[in-house]
Amino acid sequence: MIFSALSLSFVCAQELNYDESKVPEYTLPDPLVMANGKPVSSVKDWTKKRRSEILDLFATQVYGKMPKHPKDMHFEVLSEDRQALNGLATRREVAVYFTKGKDHPMLILMYIPNNRTEKAPLFFGLNFKGNHAIHPDEGIIIPEERLNSGRKLPERGAASARWPVEMLMNKGYAVATVYRGDIDPDFDDGFQ
Repeated sequence: MIFSALSLSFVCAQELNYDESKVPEYTLPDPLVMANGKPVSSVKDWTKKRRSEILDLFATQVYGKMPKHPKDMHFEVLSEDRQALNGLATRREVAVYFTKGKDHPMLILMYIPNNRTEKAPLFFGLNFKGNHAIHPDEGIIIPEERLNSGRKLPERGAASARWPVEMLMNKGYAVATVYRGDIDPDFDDGFQ
């Protein structure tokens, strides 16, 4: 607790810079020069050495390292309709469980275009009202805990203007979404 308070006071004490002219000069590293200073001189140098160096820099300096899958993580296909959207797409809903039990799953809603024979590139995004809100499709599951939460439930398709599902299917793209509340329900429960 003391460390958190000290860290917060340090951050608050730093002066923020909104003036680009005050940013000190810097040179970005050359992507075609390896960490040891040797130039990338072949495809093999790039694929076997430099590419992994750059990916490691992103993992350690920008994004952070991906945690390992939880030991008991498992999946369950809850529904699949190969003729969704009047035959335009396959709708699949998958529950992701992070423990041995089946409490508090993360539900993934996917629409995969039926007009492709090869794999479809996929757009993924979190939604903020529930999977059922991205499209008026009556087949989309509304989880029991959402129905019984006591909170006002958005109507089916309430956010469909933000999710052009049919357009994406017609262009050959798949779409997947997860309700952000399945990750964190955003109410004060002490992060239980």
